[in-house]
Amino acid sequence: MLTEFELIKHCFNWPQSNDSVICAVGDDASIVRVPSGYDLVQSIDTQVADVHFPAAAPAELIAQRALRCAISDLAAMGATPQAFHLALSLPSNTNQHWLESFSTGLRDCAKEYNIVLIGGDTTSCPSLVITLQVQGLVKSGQALTRSNAQTGDDIWLSGEIGRSASALGSILKSPTTFIEKAYYYPQAQIFLGQQLVGLANSAMDISDGLLQDASHIAKASGVCLNFFKQSIPLNESAIKLHGYNAALEFALTGGDDYQLLFTAPKSAKNTLHELACIKVGQVQSKDNYWVLIDGQPFDNKKTGYQHF
Repeated sequence: MLTEFELIKHCFNWPQSNDSVICAVGDDASIVRVPSGYDLVQSIDTQVADVHFPAAAPAELIAQRALRCAISDLAAMGATPQAFHLALSLPSNTNQHWLESFSTGLRDCAKEYNIVLIGGDTTSCPSLVITLQVQGLVKSGQALTRSNAQTGDDIWLSGEIGRSASALGSILKSPTTFIEKAYYYPQAQIFLGQQLVGLANSAMDISDGLLQDASHIAKASGVCLNFFKQSIPLNESAIKLHGYNAALEFALTGGDDYQLLFTAPKSAKNTLHELACIKVGQVQSKDNYWVLIDGQPFDNKKTGYQHF
């Protein structure tokens, strides 16, 4: 097993370049430049083995999933990825091959999204824990938030939902052989998020289930989100494998989709259709519920993933 500093040098100090990064891996702290006229958007995400992903899954896929999920938060704010920190807590029996494979997945994902690793930390821990702090840039005052949904807005999704949750059972049974792209390679909607700046009134990514995440927008904005059940874009594979009702349940409460959920004024309709987005409901004034389906409360206690 490599020492901590050998590990960093061997696995996490690959060649990188970014004009806004002044000092990256290898110093006491990183230094980045925020260009004039831009705001720095930051998010942090922690994933724990056998809670957020199967511990036995291939290391390269674990890395891909972890970084993609974190980057999705930047997409939801309309930001362009800039850099990230990695805090990696490893079991004492972690071998060099696993670390090299993890590094390969992390590096490939970072290259795809043009985001630079600028530092982090490694520690020993009984179970694998991955913490990623990501940051990006957006023009000053233009970041998308959850708190500006307006009564009368249309509700939109960036794509179909439910596939990742529907595949989870198979992934848990066979984590080393069942390679599901929707789960291990979620597509952070960076380009769409950038297009939504100045167009959408509110936005967030779907990580914990459509209804639960929708309630965050509703509560932050003081409105009610009413979804049209027949408009929700269910995954066809989920329907074929589990039936319509189960596929709908996966879509509403399953999470791990990392599509964008957002609201926009009716004047944006044509542009959003051109961007292949799907209208799924309408924002209403707040009454007794934060979220409705076809005007009725969801008849299920579970609305999404809960840690506690």
